[in-house]
Amino acid sequence: MSYFLGIDTSSIELGIGLYKDGDPVMGVSRYFRNSHAEHITQCLDFFLKTNKISASDILHAGIAVGPGSFTGLRIGIAFIKGFFFRRNAQVVAVSSLESMAGSLHVADGNVVAASDARNNEIFWARFHVRNGVVTRLTNDELCLSNTFSAAIAESDFIITDTLGYAKSTSFGFLDNRPNTFAVEKFPMQRGLACARAASIEKDGSLRWQSVDTIQPLYLNTSSVERKHSQTF
Repeated sequence: MSYFLGIDTSSIELGIGLYKDGDPVMGVSRYFRNSHAEHITQCLDFFLKTNKISASDILHAGIAVGPGSFTGLRIGIAFIKGFFFRRNAQVVAVSSLESMAGSLHVADGNVVAASDARNNEIFWARFHVRNGVVTRLTNDELCLSNTFSAAIAESDFIITDTLGYAKSTSFGFLDNRPNTFAVEKFPMQRGLACARAASIEKDGSLRWQSVDTIQPLYLNTSSVERKHSQTF
């Protein structure tokens, strides 16, 4: 019996999911700004109690590593390292764009996942989704908004995330476009998508890593880092 935990803290949504032997067990999504650290333990405790299992029954996980919120990613990765501390666990690093695509359950075809990176830039990647299985078609990319708008195809399903930025206008040109979904309005299960990504890998995949080697994938630098670099 194998349990696979999935965690995505890359955005304003906290997503946690659990798979067992290749099948979904449960998933939780919570929208609480700046409070992932408080709720992540509560959600996991709920999982363990509901399914009558202990932390030691979980030795595999999928964790979203970015791109996304600097603070959110650090919280999720720190949690997974603490959860598996001194245990022989294996972890799959999942792109937050991949978890977005994997949680768009209405899609069967090419899916473009995109997040607002601020400063007129977009994080994005294209995937193919078939029966819940996500296949990557392009690498995660950071580009200008007009470059992104020119790259999407009419047949693409598009899922967008403003990363909690209420004043975002990056995806305004998609307002009347069919097959476009905003995570702020569409129910997601990104933690469950991370758990599924790990469960699909099973044994022997090159994607498995020791939990100690997991690092965030930012693609860009934070405003604090930019200000710091400008002082030198």
